[in-house]
Amino acid sequence: MQDPDTICVISSALGEAGIAVIRMSGPQAHSILKAVFRPKRPVDSFISHHLYLGFIANPETRETVDEVFAVFMDGPSTYTREAMAEVYSHGGISPQRQILSLMVGHGARIAEPGEFTKRAFLNGRIDLAQAESVLDIIWSESDEETRSALRHLTGMLSERIGTAKDHLKQALANIEASIDFSEEEIEVEGRETIALLESTRGTLQDLISSYTEGRAVKNGFEVLIVGRTNVGKSSLLNALLMEEKAIVTPLPGTTRDLIEDVLRVKGIKLKIIDTAGLRTPRDVAEKEGIDRVRKKIPEADVILWVLDNGEDYLDEDEQIYHDIRAKKIVTAINKTDLPQKLKRELITTKKLAPVDVCALTGSGLDELREALYQAVVGKEQKSPAILITNVRHRDALIKANEATQRAVSCMTEEQPLEFTAFELREALSRLGEITGETCTDEILNDIFSRFCIGK
Repeated sequence: MQDPDTICVISSALGEAGIAVIRMSGPQAHSILKAVFRPKRPVDSFISHHLYLGFIANPETRETVDEVFAVFMDGPSTYTREAMAEVYSHGGISPQRQILSLMVGHGARIAEPGEFTKRAFLNGRIDLAQAESVLDIIWSESDEETRSALRHLTGMLSERIGTAKDHLKQALANIEASIDFSEEEIEVEGRETIALLESTRGTLQDLISSYTEGRAVKNGFEVLIVGRTNVGKSSLLNALLMEEKAIVTPLPGTTRDLIEDVLRVKGIKLKIIDTAGLRTPRDVAEKEGIDRVRKKIPEADVILWVLDNGEDYLDEDEQIYHDIRAKKIVTAINKTDLPQKLKRELITTKKLAPVDVCALTGSGLDELREALYQAVVGKEQKSPAILITNVRHRDALIKANEATQRAVSCMTEEQPLEFTAFELREALSRLGEITGETCTDEILNDIFSRFCIGK
C-alpha cells in the first residue's frame, strides 16, 4: 500500500517540555521538510537517517521559527515503510504549532489517531497483534506490563499463532487433496491429521489459559485488605502507599467504602483495596460497606488479612478466616509495638506464615511488600512467557480452538470431509483476526482510533 497523502503531527506529549518531536510520513515528507529547513552548514544532499542541525524558517517571510535537529529517512527502512522526516525542536507550544502549520501549508495534512502505526500495519512492517502491542507499551504502568507488550511487539505471539496456522493449513491441504482427487483414491492419513490438530489445540489452549495472568499483568493484581474493625487496615494501607490515602481515627468502623490505590513492587502493579471492618454492622451505611467487602472477596487475587497483635484472637477473626480460606492469603499481624496478646499458634496451625508489621513505625513493611509480591508471582522466578492480555485475542483464540475441536469431531465421526474443511477454514479465519489477515475495516478502525494522534 502506498498512501498518496503526506501526514504530519506532534508526536511528543503536548505542552511545554525540553524538546518536541514533529514527524511526517508520505511521498512529500522530504520535499516539505527541505522547503522549511535551513541547515547551519551547506549540504549537497541529505543522507538518510542522519541528524542535521539548522533552523525551521518560513520560506515566504524568511522569519526563523526555531533552531532544530532534522532527519530525513528513506523508505522502506522507516516505521511506516514510507519516506519519513522528523524535526526535534524546543518544546515550547509556539514553535511546535508554527512548525506544524508550515508543514500543513506546504502540502501535508494532520494525521489521524494511530495513523502512523496503521500505515506500518498496512505496509506490512508489523502485523495487527504487533500494532496493538504498541498501544499497550504506551499505556503500560508497570515493568512487567511493558515486558509483556514488548514480547508481542517483537513477534513472539505472532510466531506462535503462525505455527498454529501452519498446522491448520497442512491439515486443510490434506483434506482438500482428498476431496479434489477423490476419484484417484487419495486418502487422508486420519490419525496423523487428528494428531496434528490436537497438537494445535494444545497450543491454542495454552494461550487461552494465559489470559487470566495476562489480564492481571495488564490491569494489576487486586489485593483486598480485610480484617475486623480497628486492627489498623487503613493505617497499613497508608503506610504501604506512603501517603494519607485513607482516613484513620480511633473510632471503630471509620472506613465504610472501598478505598483503592496502586502499589508497585518490583515492576508488578498491585491494586491495594482498603475495606470496611468485618463485624455485625451498627447501621445501614456500615452494612452496605460490609456487603461490598463480601462481594469483593471472590474477585480478589490476594487477600491481605490483618490481625491485631495487641488483641486476642476473636470469633470475628475466625469467621473472617472462614470467609477467605479458599483464597490466596497473606497474613499481617499489625501493631507489633504493643504487648503481644494474640496467640500465634492459632495462625500457624492454619499453615499461614504471618508477617509482623507496625503501620505506625514502618517496621516490617518491606517484608510485607515482598510477601505480597511472592503471593502474586510465586516463589520461583518465572521464565519469559507469552501472555494474552487482549480480550479480542482471547475471544478469537477460543473460537479458533472450538472450530479445531469440531474439525477433529468431524474426522473421528467420519463425517463428510467438506465439513472438516469448513471448520478448518473457520479456525484459520479466527486466527487471522489476531494478526490482521482477516480483520474487518470496522475492527481496524476501532483499534487504531484508540491510539494517540502522534503514534
